[in-house]
Parts: sequence; structure tokens; C-alpha cells
Amino acid sequence: MNTQINLTELEQTLLTEFIGSLYAEEGYSDVDAKDLAQGTGIDIKIVRGALGSLVKKGIVSIETMQNWGEKAYEIIYLNEDYWYMHPRWGK
Repeated sequence: MNTQINLTELEQTLLTEFIGSLYAEEGYSDVDAKDLAQGTGIDIKIVRGALGSLVKKGIVSIETMQNWGEKAYEIIYLNEDYWYMHPRWGK
């Protein structure tokens, strides 16, 4: 478990919004970049860039969902090593 994480202010803002949006059972997510942009008021392009950084740091992963063979949307997941950051999942 990595408890020493160096995050920018933007990454911390997005991660806080993201974790606050994870309401269901451990590992489940229905959150995408548009949700984070709407929830924070941050431009979607900036959100996507910061998400890329969080992916590189191994904190989140992104799964592309398909709809009839076409890219429909991308769901963001909190990687299991970081579930401790979620108020209910970390218990």
C-alpha cells in the first residue's frame, strides 16, 4: 500500500471529487471524465490531462466502454491499492 503520494493540487481536487462519486460496492464505478468536469467546473481537456497523470501514477485506471462496436465512454476506476482512500472501502 502506497501512503506517500505526490499529487498536484489539480490531481488532488479530481481525486477527491472522484472518490466522493464512488457510492456503490468496492471496485464499482460509473464515473467518467465528463462527470468530474461537471462536478469540479474544470474544463474537460484539463480533466483528461490530469487523469492521464493519475493513470501514470497507478492510482486510477480507465476502461473504454463499447456501444455497438463504437467507443462510447471511458469509466474511471480507483485501483485496489488505493481503496484505503475511500471512506467505506478502506475499512
